[in-house]
Amino acid sequence: MNSRIGRIIGILIMGALAVGAVLSLQMQPPAVQPASTVMRPVTDSAGRVVQIPVRPQRVIVLNPSSLDLFYAAGGKVVGRPTTQALPDTVKTAVAAVPEVGTTANPNVEKLIALEPDLVLGVNVPPHHQLVPVLEKAGIPILLQMLDNYQQILDTLRFYGELTGRPEQSAAVIKEIEDDYRRRMANRGSQPAPEVLLVWGSTTSFQMATSNSFAGDLLRRLGAHNMADSKAGLSAKMSSVPLSLEYVSKSNPDVILLITHSSDTKVGEKFRAELAGHPAWQGLKAVSNNRVHQLPYHLFAVNPGTRVGEAVAVLERLVYPEAAR
Repeated sequence: MNSRIGRIIGILIMGALAVGAVLSLQMQPPAVQPASTVMRPVTDSAGRVVQIPVRPQRVIVLNPSSLDLFYAAGGKVVGRPTTQALPDTVKTAVAAVPEVGTTANPNVEKLIALEPDLVLGVNVPPHHQLVPVLEKAGIPILLQMLDNYQQILDTLRFYGELTGRPEQSAAVIKEIEDDYRRRMANRGSQPAPEVLLVWGSTTSFQMATSNSFAGDLLRRLGAHNMADSKAGLSAKMSSVPLSLEYVSKSNPDVILLITHSSDTKVGEKFRAELAGHPAWQGLKAVSNNRVHQLPYHLFAVNPGTRVGEAVAVLERLVYPEAAR
């Protein structure tokens, strides 16, 4: 009898322990996944919806502008583009980081070998070609654009989310915007000059519109970009072929040249064409010595955090009185 009672009590105790264990498990909070494995959907500049880590740990950046902005937001990378178009502070910070090729020609084998959990690219054909290869390897790639001032601020804010340092990116944004407002205030009520903005290479010249980065800054400064009035211009075109007849008719006050490389031959070729063509000699910009080549590192690529420097250069050339 006593043994039966003992067995019953033992069974009851074991059952109580089992129930307690189940309740304990139910009351335990679920395991927290690291932010690097939690995914979020992001729509990139190509209109693709991409699942990326909330807090990526192994990021590769394929263009200098985004690399500059990512570091400004407190980020670190495991791979970077081959380029010299970086601020000195970023050059120093990434000196030991492996290169993965130029922006125009990234090395896909190097990209995959570095095992990134996110690649930040550009909405350009060479990076579109990377998409199927990287997707097959399970590597998300965002194709972004930095075509205007606002996109710089938006990208900084986004990178602050990725790095988990929104307050750091917000501080950089505030600094950029404060400087921008001071520049705008300097201009005052001066009349808007007529500006010709030229994209140049050794093979061709194009007139840049306000859809280009430099054109967007010119518009913000209140200057009139003569390419915007060209007949047949669509809403999204960032450039149109250079027409000597159109330029001669519009007679710009200022001519600004952006070269696709730091090679001085492009600027020399452009000035030689100016000197050798009668239609150009009567232009106000030429006769008043207001033909200028813009700094490569600020205008051939998006200047990123150095956008204030780019605005200052344009202000000095377009509104020389206000810049003094």
